[in-house]
Amino acid sequence: MSNRVKRTWASAGRGAAILLGLVAYWISRDASPAGVVRWAVPFAVLFAGITCYTWWYHGGSPKALALQAKAEAKKTRRLGH
Repeated sequence: MSNRVKRTWASAGRGAAILLGLVAYWISRDASPAGVVRWAVPFAVLFAGITCYTWWYHGGSPKALALQAKAEAKKTRRLGH
């Protein structure tokens, strides 16, 4: 499995775990189904966006590669190598 796929699945898994945790918390606080959906849908959209960004960032597009190179240069400067 490629690094891109691994990181995308990890991002999707983290988002799903957080969302399930939030829904479980809201249900335990006796929230109505409409109240849970009202908050769960925006969080689901946010996590889907993060997952899509992860897929794009670890892809081969020139802009994504430039962002990765910039992040790596910043990391190298910070570590002093």
